[in-house]
Amino acid sequence: MAYFEWKNDLSVGNEFIDRDHRKLVEMVNALYDALAQGKANDVMGKVLNNLIIYTKEHFQREEAEMQRIKYPQFGLHKLEHEKLIKEVEQLKKKFNDGAALNPVQVGSLLGDWLRNHIVKVDKQLASALRA
Repeated sequence: MAYFEWKNDLSVGNEFIDRDHRKLVEMVNALYDALAQGKANDVMGKVLNNLIIYTKEHFQREEAEMQRIKYPQFGLHKLEHEKLIKEVEQLKKKFNDGAALNPVQVGSLLGDWLRNHIVKVDKQLASALRA
């Protein structure tokens, strides 16, 4: 069973944003699957690296849409994006430097951030995109 289950309340009603969010949920779940198998540290670097790459791509797509519609909350939304990227890059650096990361804490951080960001921030963006 997935740690972070995609449910309809996470849908923002925008095809590309929802597709990207599902992929991000899969990445968080990959970390938890590895944790359940006792292999979290074996895949932590790969998961963090893939998450950084894909999240940047997703954020670029969202930000292009925000600019296209002249979204009034663009600056604040972009700051949220930058904050997450910075946090994940710091985790990746710590991991690369040999620091022990708690996979449960990393997964919770990522899952909680994604869930909160979707519900609180991205749903507002999707509403503006529909308008």
